[in-house]
Amino acid sequence: MNLKSIIKSGLLLLAFVCLATVNADAQQKIGHTNSQILFADMPATKAAKSQLEDYSKQLNDQYTAKEKTLQQKLADAQKKANELTPNQIKELETDFQKQGLELEKTRQTLEQDLLKKEQELMEPLTKKFTDAIAAVAKENGYSYIIDSTALLHGVDSDDVTSLIKTKLGM
Repeated sequence: MNLKSIIKSGLLLLAFVCLATVNADAQQKIGHTNSQILFADMPATKAAKSQLEDYSKQLNDQYTAKEKTLQQKLADAQKKANELTPNQIKELETDFQKQGLELEKTRQTLEQDLLKKEQELMEPLTKKFTDAIAAVAKENGYSYIIDSTALLHGVDSDDVTSLIKTKLGM
């Protein structure tokens, strides 16, 4: 076999593989949905968001109360500043710096608590949502279900939003 026949054979094999791939792709069923809107419309998501907002307000109220207490202590100390010795003033400044750092740590802890709560509430909903999409794909023979926000053009794809809503009990 010479080099030309090897190249021709290789090109024919490549063309065959490409045609087979195109033919296989043509037989695949594709669906699309707007997952962001659909997920946000789930009643469980709305309930979780409401619960998260309540928790956030509760944490914010805790932080605000601590902040106001520290501000009041600072205002009281400023009123008495003329009556204090330089050592007492230095001690108060050190104490206020410590309390300010503690307040900042409290803020960070509360933010972390909020993120944990969000994850705790949303993780099972995300799983339920992705499981519903997978079930719709399997039950209806879809090879792919694509998020329509990323879909720029889709000739042969079906909107499966109603199927997913039914699977989620919406």
